[in-house]
Amino acid sequence: MTGSSKAKQHRLAQLEAEFEPLLLSCLQQAANGRYGLFGQNDHLDPEHQYWNWPEAERAVELAEEIRTLRSEVGESNNLAERLLFYRSLRGSNVPGEPKLAKEFLGELG
Repeated sequence: MTGSSKAKQHRLAQLEAEFEPLLLSCLQQAANGRYGLFGQNDHLDPEHQYWNWPEAERAVELAEEIRTLRSEVGESNNLAERLLFYRSLRGSNVPGEPKLAKEFLGELG
């Protein structure tokens, strides 16, 4: 293993260690009615003046970075992939963010 790949593995471990508890916290808040984790209202408030939620933004950033690092070696992180999948859902028949969060938490057990 090269020094570069060791550094990437270390970075990935740090990201995933920060990501999981942050995601669970955000999901619990979203399930209780807080909007912003799944980005359903981003088009209404692109500057995040009304739905400002730094922790949710950080969770999404971490998921995207984890996806990038894992995809370089042909792997994936299920939690990151599920969050990004739920964030991609759009349309009039998609449940609201609290329901999506409850569904996601249900998948996690």
